[in-house]
Amino acid sequence: MLVEKIMTSPCTTIRGDKSIEDALVLMTQKEIRHLPIVDEHDQLLGIISDRDIKMALPSILSDDDPNQSLSLSISKIMRRNVIRCHPLDFVEDIAIDFYEMSIGSIPVIRDNKVIGIVTQKDMLNTFLELTGVTMPGSIIEVHIDDKVGALHDITGIFKEQNIDILNVLAYTDQENINKRYLMLRIKSMNPEKIYQLLEEKEYHVIHPFGMKHD
Repeated sequence: MLVEKIMTSPCTTIRGDKSIEDALVLMTQKEIRHLPIVDEHDQLLGIISDRDIKMALPSILSDDDPNQSLSLSISKIMRRNVIRCHPLDFVEDIAIDFYEMSIGSIPVIRDNKVIGIVTQKDMLNTFLELTGVTMPGSIIEVHIDDKVGALHDITGIFKEQNIDILNVLAYTDQENINKRYLMLRIKSMNPEKIYQLLEEKEYHVIHPFGMKHD
């Protein structure tokens, strides 16, 4: 999946000569938490988050005037070393940036201009979409040998039963490198027959809540 499929575009930006108060008002109006800062050519200068603004304001226990902080230029608190991406980058690649850098958003740049933004919420929505959890159906999880053809063998059982597979996810068994977990979301609300067939073929089916289906 490409970034352009999940990014918010166009995205709200603010010029670097605006005040912290201007940014706060804009973020409140737009109900956003991350705001790219651009120059007159829409080139990225930096980024701020609602957390950056809160950190820039004096504590409610302080005698300092908060209006003084709000009047400062947004460039005083913006983060300048910004991780950015291209709309044709893979979502999987920027997911690593979110994970490793603990960032809340990534501006999307094309032709040196900010054209969009991807946030943690966008990534979560994408993950939910990829798992198929938003679609009606059932999940079947199987513990399988990590070998060539294992997926083909499993999906053949579903084909024989004329059951549509909506999504497939696989992840490694951290305790056994020769095993994998295979999670299939199927277009059926009654997976009992598939449970039975899989176990008849000696597959290890992971039952929800550890409850085995009869």
